[in-house]
Amino acid sequence: MSGELPVYRPRCCFIGCKSMQVYGEDYESDPDFVSGATEFWCDCTGTGIGPDGCGVGIEECKDPQRPCFREY
Repeated sequence: MSGELPVYRPRCCFIGCKSMQVYGEDYESDPDFVSGATEFWCDCTGTGIGPDGCGVGIEECKDPQRPCFREY
């Protein structure tokens, strides 16, 4: 059986998006999130660029090697 669950990787506590504000932890059920139309921002900078100069996104902000990463 190849139905392995994906490895859990916590996200950074500083990432935000409209889906998270409206849906809370159920943000992945937002149709905008599902369609890829969600724009993410960093609460530290207020932009789509983190304090380390790298982009902000749900996958990018799960990297514990980033110096600005703080586990949610």
